[in-house]
Amino acid sequence: MKYFLCCLGLAVLPAWGQSSAVAPVLLFTHFEQRPSQAVVDSIQREVARIMAPLGFPFEWLSVDGVRGDEMASELAVVTFRGNCGIANLFTPATDSGPLGFTHMSGDAVLPFAEVDCERVRELLRKDLLHMRTEDGEAAFGRALGRVLAHELFHIFVGTKHHGSGGVAESAFTRGELLSDQFQFSTRDFRLLRASLQPARRQNSRLRSAASPLSGRFIFEESGCASCHGTAGEGTPSAPALHAARKLVDAKSLTAKLAKDVMSMYRHAKTVWLPPPALDDDEIADVVSFLNGWY
Repeated sequence: MKYFLCCLGLAVLPAWGQSSAVAPVLLFTHFEQRPSQAVVDSIQREVARIMAPLGFPFEWLSVDGVRGDEMASELAVVTFRGNCGIANLFTPATDSGPLGFTHMSGDAVLPFAEVDCERVRELLRKDLLHMRTEDGEAAFGRALGRVLAHELFHIFVGTKHHGSGGVAESAFTRGELLSDQFQFSTRDFRLLRASLQPARRQNSRLRSAASPLSGRFIFEESGCASCHGTAGEGTPSAPALHAARKLVDAKSLTAKLAKDVMSMYRHAKTVWLPPPALDDDEIADVVSFLNGWY
């Protein structure tokens, strides 16, 4: 299996740049015990939701169905261990350990991850017992998707280190796995986004098209919305980022930010916000988000 997967990587990665289409992130999956389609769908929806601001489409393929000529921006191979369904929850598991992990070779992070369904089941067992089957399958799949998104952070950033909060943190609580919303912290999202910049630059569509979804995430999570308003319309604390009924221009916004940077730093410090610091791609995404309000 290891030899086959090494060949798979060689077959996929050189295909970058051979097409103007957006190459997806390929996730090759293997379930030791195949769950219901409802659980699988919930896993995929949650990973897509968490990763959507990155601007890459995700494609899910079974390891058994790999052709060897797939084109990808990035790839990962994921094994789901144990029982990934919610049947027979009355019997508690005795095993304990991490909910998932990513394989390493020395200090190098490999594109191989595992999600331990049994341990996630045990952590959520009492909660799942009180849910209807369809609700339990959706909640359990969502939790597995969050564990997988955590491991994808390690793979795509190429780090064994964890974030201080959100999806990249070192351990999840029951509440975090079951909550309606759970995502990366701003810092970890930007780190993940930066690590995928080479793939963005090799992909002509992604390079030329800013992402309003990414822009909204950056605008809100960086604290911009706290001062400038949810749509950059301005508040008593900070001016509007665009004139009424006029589209925002990236160069103009960059100049405005550069001109006002010191006052923004001082104000951010007084309200306990991180100092604003956006790169060109992030500004382009924020502009596309702000212009989406017209």
